[in-house]
Amino acid sequence: MSKCIIIGSIYQGEERDFLEKKPGDLLLCADAGLEKALEHGFSPDLVIGDFDSMPEPKHLSIPVQVLPVKKDDTDTALCIRAGRERGYSEFRIGGGLGGRFDHTLANLQCLADCAARGEQAWLVDRNNRLTVLRAGDYSFERMENRKVSLFAFTERVEGITLRGTEWELNDAELTQTYPLGCSNWFKEDRFNLSFRKGLLVVAFCGD
Repeated sequence: MSKCIIIGSIYQGEERDFLEKKPGDLLLCADAGLEKALEHGFSPDLVIGDFDSMPEPKHLSIPVQVLPVKKDDTDTALCIRAGRERGYSEFRIGGGLGGRFDHTLANLQCLADCAARGEQAWLVDRNNRLTVLRAGDYSFERMENRKVSLFAFTERVEGITLRGTEWELNDAELTQTYPLGCSNWFKEDRFNLSFRKGLLVVAFCGD
């Protein structure tokens, strides 16, 4: 399936294979993410931003969508919307973790919005790869040197069954106010996850 790749302003070249642009993919830059994309050899299809952190790149032959500084949506959220309008339902965001905490949290909310719509979105950096899921059945491959953590994004996530990890769950519940699902180990090459209600953060994290 083709994907929409979004490069943000604090991207440092990590997870290059996961973010690699392939035929049919769309690569967007959120504002100053353009500088990072060019620095690390990406070829953007479109730059979207209010350019409050860098001058508008008029010298490049890359399409630019200029936004007002005073707006309701973040640059990343508007990149996701642009990808959605072009028919994409999988989003991979580099340079959206770390830096300002409010931006990180805003990007996590973008992932939750995607999940609620039935889309898939990921935030990645050198040590972390995370997504938000809506109720359903899922299977993930083992990631070497990474632990997996589960967090309730909604007030409660109900009916969680987890198999293939050191600590398994059976019809369990996670709440938004206690980190019971933090730091689990892979026990098999894949782990299976299902739950029946809520939105769940799944984070693959390295030290």
